[in-house]
Amino acid sequence: MSGRWLTRGTDGLLTAYAPADGAVLRRTETPSGWRGPDRLDAPRLMPVLTVAQGADGYVHLIGLRRTGTDAEGQEELELVHAVQFQTGRPLLGWHALGHPNKVRRWTGDPVAAVDGEGRVCVFLRNGGNGVSCRVQGIRGGWGGWQDLGGRGTGDTLAVATDGDGLVELFVPGRKQITRFTQEKPGAAFAPADRLDVQAAPGGAFAALATASGTVSLFYTDDDGVIQVWAPGRLPEPRPLMDAAGPGPLVVSRLVIDGHDCTVLAQEADQGQVAFAAYPTEDESAGGWWTRTTTGAGHLSLALREHGGHGLVAMALAPDGSPIVSRQKTEEGGFALGSWKPLR
Repeated sequence: MSGRWLTRGTDGLLTAYAPADGAVLRRTETPSGWRGPDRLDAPRLMPVLTVAQGADGYVHLIGLRRTGTDAEGQEELELVHAVQFQTGRPLLGWHALGHPNKVRRWTGDPVAAVDGEGRVCVFLRNGGNGVSCRVQGIRGGWGGWQDLGGRGTGDTLAVATDGDGLVELFVPGRKQITRFTQEKPGAAFAPADRLDVQAAPGGAFAALATASGTVSLFYTDDDGVIQVWAPGRLPEPRPLMDAAGPGPLVVSRLVIDGHDCTVLAQEADQGQVAFAAYPTEDESAGGWWTRTTTGAGHLSLALREHGGHGLVAMALAPDGSPIVSRQKTEEGGFALGSWKPLR
């Protein structure tokens, strides 16, 4: 999975999504507890899922669907998109987005973001080891695939929407990280900045819009240090703290004791998830990790309330069942409760 698969609707209720073979499993919060999992059938859908949510609260699901086999007997695939407008409501069908290559094989997992006007932007490493994107039109149609170029693209792309509603994409290459931007919502993407460093394969690589509206990229360098690069604010990367482990990183913003803070959660070694927080855009403050044992992975974060108060962390146990940890807001500071099965 990629994206924030634990979402909060405009009604304040949470929804958790998980991929299955031929379906999406959805668990929905109600005022009296959790419901589900509801199986949202999608024939031939692979167990791969990307989730993106816009400012309007609409949740967009991007998946990969099998379409057959090629002459060499390998699976052919296409990307598909579905949208949920309100918590617990049915999906509005699945729409085929095709594939950027004539030979439609697996080339990587997609990532997606929603711009300030509600357009979905989908990105995929293509068969030439570059990146392609497709952007939804303002009235729901889709433009064609755009080849952004590049080579040696890594497994993980990072994407976020800035304070002006424009989507930014960060692409790791063999010896550089490239940032792609657009001039206005719906416009084509073009390279804007390049950082001549190599992000550690498989480590942290995540983007987040921060207090000034600029986007920060968090990545792990070869020394195992999480670096922060924000071209609109930090032209050169700044070290933040040692990575908690080799796993993926999830970032969010949270109000802690009245202060805007950035929260990091990383899958560490031995079934642990580590959490840290620091004042947003004050990377010099650094941070320190608090480790919790879960035996789970595929981490996601969501805010309990509008305005950035109260954090909910969710992960998937090896059997696919979700476990959850909630911030102890009554205690002040940043303290999370124990991990518990979802009820």
